[in-house]
Amino acid sequence: MTDLETMTLASNLRRYRQLKGLSQKDLASKVGLSADSISKIELGKYGNPGLKYLKSICRVLNVSIGELLMENPRTLKFEIVVSEKNSKVIEAILQTFRNLDLIQ
Repeated sequence: MTDLETMTLASNLRRYRQLKGLSQKDLASKVGLSADSISKIELGKYGNPGLKYLKSICRVLNVSIGELLMENPRTLKFEIVVSEKNSKVIEAILQTFRNLDLIQ
């Protein structure tokens, strides 16, 4: 992994882990790593955790490897269709994005 990929993984892993409400220790126990290893990945000090662990992390966090390695998840664009039936769900999604500082 390049330095940019390592730092991208570091920041995205922290963001997605926190979004799931998991501590480093919780995530570590679910993927078979030590909490110290998760900490090092999030600090960009763990060169390459390997595909086995990346897949396991993605499974636990319910994200794709692409999402975990996306340089700027803030550039992700999508279209939302709003109806009376889904307006409350969309409001909750937008609030989550605001909490993650992904939108203003």
